[in-house]
Amino acid sequence: MPSSFPLYLAEVSFCVAVFGLAHRWWLAGLRHFAWDRAYLLGALVASLVLPLLLWPSPQEWLVPAPAAPAGGGLLWQWQWRGAVAAAGPEAANPEGDGSAQWLPVLVLAGYLGGAGYRLWGLLRDLRWVYRLVRHNPRIRQQGYWLVRVQAAPLPAFSFAGFVFLSAVHDALSARDRQLLLLHEAVHVRQRHTYDLLLAEAVGVLLWFHPLLKYLKTQLKDVHEHLADSAVAHVAGAQQYGRLLVHLAAQQPPVALVHALSSKQIFARIHLLTQPPPNPMKKLRFLLVVPVVATAWLATSACNLPSHSSATSVAPSSVTAPAVGGVPIGRITWQGNTVLSTEQLNQALGLKPGDAYDSATVARRLSLDPAGRDVASLYLDEGYLFFSVVPQAKRQPNGTVDVVFTLSEGPQVRVRKLVFVGNKKVAAAELARLVPLRAGDLFSRRKVMQAQKNLAGSGYFDPAKVAVNPQPVMKNGAMTGLLDVEFVVMEKK
Repeated sequence: MPSSFPLYLAEVSFCVAVFGLAHRWWLAGLRHFAWDRAYLLGALVASLVLPLLLWPSPQEWLVPAPAAPAGGGLLWQWQWRGAVAAAGPEAANPEGDGSAQWLPVLVLAGYLGGAGYRLWGLLRDLRWVYRLVRHNPRIRQQGYWLVRVQAAPLPAFSFAGFVFLSAVHDALSARDRQLLLLHEAVHVRQRHTYDLLLAEAVGVLLWFHPLLKYLKTQLKDVHEHLADSAVAHVAGAQQYGRLLVHLAAQQPPVALVHALSSKQIFARIHLLTQPPPNPMKKLRFLLVVPVVATAWLATSACNLPSHSSATSVAPSSVTAPAVGGVPIGRITWQGNTVLSTEQLNQALGLKPGDAYDSATVARRLSLDPAGRDVASLYLDEGYLFFSVVPQAKRQPNGTVDVVFTLSEGPQVRVRKLVFVGNKKVAAAELARLVPLRAGDLFSRRKVMQAQKNLAGSGYFDPAKVAVNPQPVMKNGAMTGLLDVEFVVMEKK
């Protein structure tokens, strides 16, 4: 029974860590996705509920502060018991150093600031979705509303009972569009949005917890695998695998690197070609019994009555805030065989002593609109499935070491160029506008230049030029070859 809100946060943090590490060590990689989804959702709910078991009445959460300045407000009249204990003996001594009395207020202000920022971000995203629904035409389909986004080219996605498509999906064939809608309809039918809303709500409460991002990522991956399995069952793994690469290429360059391409899309296609998982591996989910028992016993032990007048919180159950705004110590690259460390550091543009910022690191890795990032070095040399994962490690000297783990993947070559929709202009003439030839290595820069050349040629509607890379598959496996299809619409 937590005697204070800070202690409750510490106990919830501990439970999240236990459930998250148990999943990472024993359950990650299992292909029983419905069971995995149940575990991840149960982990979030149990983390919130277990510390609340046998809680006392709300009057016991707060205790009068030993000292209160004259004229102080309600915040000075009451202190959380755990915060008073953390402040030390000076907080209970009205004649001692008054700076200790500010510590719980500063901690509270920092926590509320972080939680408020996360809540503001969640509400902003919800407002963005609401505006899309309100300001774009929608059609009622079987089981969901289809919203046609007109303002901006967005990837297909779903939220609650809505499925969103934009102009970039007009070039899809009728069959591919049907499969895409089926994929998003699975998300709607299985109510995946509410799973993510639960994860976001917990994220507001525990905005400082690093394992929450892992649990949310795993939950989103499980959603995608569930939808992939449902569509592949209808269309077949090979046809649906081509559609996945097709959709990844239609998104902006940011998504081509960071979202569906790289090893994520390769892993999704690979899973579609695997035989059914061994049912006996479901027995691993019995792990939930000792994990729940461990979390419950640990939180109960923290809430045992103490002979002292204050309740202490074990430091091991408190999760440190995320790293940010501290100097970089060392920069390490792992897994790079194509490019040297010096070349990667030059593309990264950061050096020891610079301030660490996750947004800056993400932009230098794959989010530079000008294409001057690390991912562009690989994507322009045929490494379509390249990915890089950064990890920041805080050091005792106050710096943070950054480790980048690369997965370069195989090189992909162009087998042939295909033009669809050109009735008046010969394919040979269009091929002269494309800086790619059969046998060349795939290059994102050249593909984007080809799309720009075709859009500016005057033959076609500039908004109706799409590029559809289609990996060549053999026996359900990648061959290292790629057909690049250009879909155009001639002007009337």
